Amino acid sequence: MPSRSRLEDLLRSNRFWLVDVIPSSTFPFFVLGAPFMGFQSITMPEISLEVDEVKQVNSMYKRYVYSGGSMGAITLTRGARVYDDTFYQWIQRCIRGLDMNPRNLLLIQYSDINLTMFSGASIELPVPMKAWEVAQFIPGRAWLLWDCIPTRYKAGSDLEGTSGEVSIMELDIQPHAMVEFCMFTAEQARTFMAIDAARKDVVL
Repeated sequence: MPSRSRLEDLLRSNRFWLVDVIPSSTFPFFVLGAPFMGFQSITMPEISLEVDEVKQVNSMYKRYVYSGGSMGAITLTRGARVYDDTFYQWIQRCIRGLDMNPRNLLLIQYSDINLTMFSGASIELPVPMKAWEVAQFIPGRAWLLWDCIPTRYKAGSDLEGTSGEVSIMELDIQPHAMVEFCMFTAEQARTFMAIDAARKDVVL
């Protein structure tokens, strides 16, 4: 029975990264602590379309037409640390007018395909952080978030004297628009699966 290619595996929700596409020309060059700090969770980009009803004289049914669209807010969460105030600093700079240029951010969802699948060798990364470790995998999908601005900041989880849970910071960002990328076309996927199957046959 032929083995199944890893390219056919469904994407998981636990490998992701969010980075600035173009660093700012002024300090801080990157927002949100990139590239050294990751996130506990990021809500997926969402597009909502506005629909108007058009009542036709010659039909008993209404017709619906698009009149516009909008992007939903994206919530970032991260465990609070004694040295991490990147969420607060970004929104504070925007309030004071020191960082009014919207940021273009790239959200990447990685596949389970490791970059070392052909060589079998491990990759030694210069900084042993989780954000770098996840980058050893091939991206599956990505979203370019245009003109992002922060809209809400929560400093951490609500304080509770009987709780021992980690405090989680929250930041809402509002993108203007987005573009979605799939990292493989259908033809590229078929080629990759053929190479992967041939490699497994050689190993076997």
